Amino acid sequence: MSDKIEKIRKKIDSVDDTIVRLLKERAMLSLEIGRQKNKEGMEIEDLTRESYILERLRHRASPPLTPQMLEEIYSLIFSISRSLQSKKRIAYLGPEGSYSHLAAFKTFRFDSILVPRPSIDSVIKEVISERVDFGIVPVENSTEGMINQTLDMMASSRLYVYREIMLPIVHHLMAKVDISDITRLFSHPQAIAQCRDWINKNLPGVKIVDMASTSEAAMAAAKHPSGAAIASEYTAKIYGLRILASKINDNPDNITRFWIISRHMAKVQGKAKTSIIITLENVPGALYKAIGSFASEGINLTKIESRPSKKNPWEYLFFIDIEGNLDEEGVTKAIEDLKSCTKDIKILGSYPEGGILS
Repeated sequence: MSDKIEKIRKKIDSVDDTIVRLLKERAMLSLEIGRQKNKEGMEIEDLTRESYILERLRHRASPPLTPQMLEEIYSLIFSISRSLQSKKRIAYLGPEGSYSHLAAFKTFRFDSILVPRPSIDSVIKEVISERVDFGIVPVENSTEGMINQTLDMMASSRLYVYREIMLPIVHHLMAKVDISDITRLFSHPQAIAQCRDWINKNLPGVKIVDMASTSEAAMAAAKHPSGAAIASEYTAKIYGLRILASKINDNPDNITRFWIISRHMAKVQGKAKTSIIITLENVPGALYKAIGSFASEGINLTKIESRPSKKNPWEYLFFIDIEGNLDEEGVTKAIEDLKSCTKDIKILGSYPEGGILS
């Protein structure tokens, strides 16, 4: 080893010592602010404050350090800081190793007790029953669209969207047998749909078995003598499966949007996304008038999705995502104007727009 490398390493050691000292100082401040929040009856998690910190630090990033690198580092720091103040119970669609589990783990790595549940319905019911503080449910995939089960459950519950998470989805084929010996393919219907072309080309004639989650699929494949699963790389490690084919998504840019759901509406200031559900009157021009309420206020709609109502035949619900915060006058006025052309409005809440997790 050259003297030059040794000198650089000593500088790195000195910087690391400084980082550890400053992290300890930040942790002590987190404990102090946690005690003060408890005294004042405030929520531990402050989404507005976290968004402000990230936005401020993004502007301070410079090569070779990128804004995304800083965001990844600080997501861990936030989780550690929250863990020093309290821990939340969070239900997710399990078992361990599912994409919902990955989303939960990456977001609440240190400050949560993760509770696996067997279905989206049971995750939502855990939140309603107050057995957990939050739930994490998939709501939309960039390839296959909205998750109808989540939309239907949110429409009929008194829950709110507290936060959103964007998780890149990378599917792998895994098994304990060789690919030529596979007779059963287990996975969640969304994962099957996202790999349909690959399956038709490489596993024609194999029987497909729908499962409640990709992690349950991996468990089934591990027990079946000629079974395979489509799931994440992390799942293969958990259940002792070999990856036979990697990155088999038909669309390489495959992202799933998750909602963190709560019994309480998030308190967010500044830039935010707002989600609502409306039921329209069954009269000509009702949808046109509803959309016009937002257009007249200059508000952009980033999503509008219809679903059959579970209450009345031929009646439809519309799920709408809005660029804007409920605190903004224009958003408040547009929602007030909606009342003249809707049978019902449910506000799911305002929350920070989610960045893509790495």
